[in-house]
Amino acid sequence: MNGRLLALAATAAIAASAALTGCGHTTVSPASGSVSSSPVGSQHSTSAPSGDTTGQPKDQPITKQVTVASDGRTLHTEAVRGGCETVALQAKESASDVTLTVQVTKHQKVGQMCPDIAQLTTVSTTLKAPLDSRKLLDGATGKQLPAAKRQ
Repeated sequence: MNGRLLALAATAAIAASAALTGCGHTTVSPASGSVSSSPVGSQHSTSAPSGDTTGQPKDQPITKQVTVASDGRTLHTEAVRGGCETVALQAKESASDVTLTVQVTKHQKVGQMCPDIAQLTTVSTTLKAPLDSRKLLDGATGKQLPAAKRQ
């Protein structure tokens, strides 16, 4: 019986130590006296998740003003890019509108650490024909974008 009490006391001491130092999350199973722990903050890791979606672009809503260059065909806007990501501006044209889509692609490999940053970067695309009076639409949301201004 003394051995079992000693094991439980040791388990309690380990749990208290982990709780006081903030070094991890500890789970104690009273029935078996076993201890398991995991580091605190592991949910904030910037390493690649096991369900990796690297290489598959995701659409990002356009939140910044779209501008048209003097040639009437080149469009610019700003988009947010994180570590290990690239962004591109894609355009689908019709006679009445232009749908712009900011595509974000992760290039993180399994086990690779990426900077936990967000950068505002300029993205551009060139239309086949001048924008003229065509409407601008956001491909991620379907909403109409404010009228572009000329640079």
